[in-house]
Amino acid sequence: MSDRPNILFLHVDQMHWDAVSAYGNPYVKTPAVDRIIADGCNFRASYSANPVCCPARGSWYTGRMSCENGQINNGPYPLRADLPDLGAWLRDKGDYETAYSGKWHVSRKIPDSFRQIYGQGESKGEIFDPAIGRAAIGYLDNYDSDKPFFLNVGFVNPHDCCYTSGAAGGEGKFLYDEEAIEEMPPIPENFYVHLGISQPKDPGKERYFRYYIYTYYRWMEMVDAEIGRVYDALMGSRFAENTVVIFSSDHGDGLGFHGQVSKSKMEDPSWRVPTVVVTPERQRAGEADHEHLSIALDVTATICDYAQVPLLPKTIGKSLRPLMEGQADVDWHEYIVGENWQSDGKMAVRDAQYKTILYGDGLINLFDMLHDPMEMKDLSKTDAGRAVVKKHLSYLQEHLARIEPYAPPNPTKKQPAYTVCQALFSKIEKGEVAV
Repeated sequence: MSDRPNILFLHVDQMHWDAVSAYGNPYVKTPAVDRIIADGCNFRASYSANPVCCPARGSWYTGRMSCENGQINNGPYPLRADLPDLGAWLRDKGDYETAYSGKWHVSRKIPDSFRQIYGQGESKGEIFDPAIGRAAIGYLDNYDSDKPFFLNVGFVNPHDCCYTSGAAGGEGKFLYDEEAIEEMPPIPENFYVHLGISQPKDPGKERYFRYYIYTYYRWMEMVDAEIGRVYDALMGSRFAENTVVIFSSDHGDGLGFHGQVSKSKMEDPSWRVPTVVVTPERQRAGEADHEHLSIALDVTATICDYAQVPLLPKTIGKSLRPLMEGQADVDWHEYIVGENWQSDGKMAVRDAQYKTILYGDGLINLFDMLHDPMEMKDLSKTDAGRAVVKKHLSYLQEHLARIEPYAPPNPTKKQPAYTVCQALFSKIEKGEVAV
């Protein structure tokens, strides 16, 4: 029997970071995620590397930012063939059995590094999530090797909110149900504030957004049930005392905040994600860590650390394990950087107090996340705000010096995100961003 722990990585798609009843949200009931939170440490200041499906997942499996690994956007942006991925890394460096059930959504094929025990062909969680969970449970019931396993379970929901959102007045996945009006959550406080600018009020718009939020929480409850079945199966198995569990989401969802839905934005509803680590010893059980800023690459580094293998090459991710173990003087992130290359592109810098969002078209927003967590008041035009933005721009230059952006020699017309990325990087490196 190996002395390396088994690792179960449970993840969902498009989960708003606050869509959990354990956080005090009265509009959704998530007993399974609540239980995981009670058993582990909940890193509340966690963020996606890039709040879009494929780039976020590509960063998980390479330990590199999307601008480095080639999976820069959804669509025809393949992972670089020369980069190892997490499944093969654990298999080759740690002699792990690596298996995958569910949604993958990365351009590199699963069988290259994982044994696929269930593959999901369509992104409809109400259909596929029960099968994804059953496959994972079957794996736990039947695993009889002496090797440790890395079981990666990728659920689809609450991503079903995308078919279609319905928030703009369309039908959505269900027809608008007037009878549910009493159960519909109110619109968020910042519904009429976007990019720090107040928007005109529209009661008709509110009606559909409230229904969107209501149905979104139902998708969350659906996937919570499947998460619970897998977690219960693990805890009832012989692996319960030697398995590390990590729970997260690839990115968030607008959920009506700022009058927005979906992803690809650097405001917290889209960029911020849940991240929970559960150890067999129940270290820091039930604790919420608000202090340590974390990026998705840290999930990858944490998995490697618990597996007792080297970090993936040239990652800037840091393992959460020392924080789980209460080690003193941990060298941690002073700031984190996120990126998104849709439209004109955007990057964000988050430090302990402030967030700067830098848009490719020249717009800059600055928010005080301690005193304005709803991101309603843009401070970028104030004297104090300009000083913070300048500091964050220096962080961005430092960040770009630490990573290795990938520029394909001949991008096609179907790959415009590469050009968008390179243009914004060039502005930052040359100090051409106007403050």
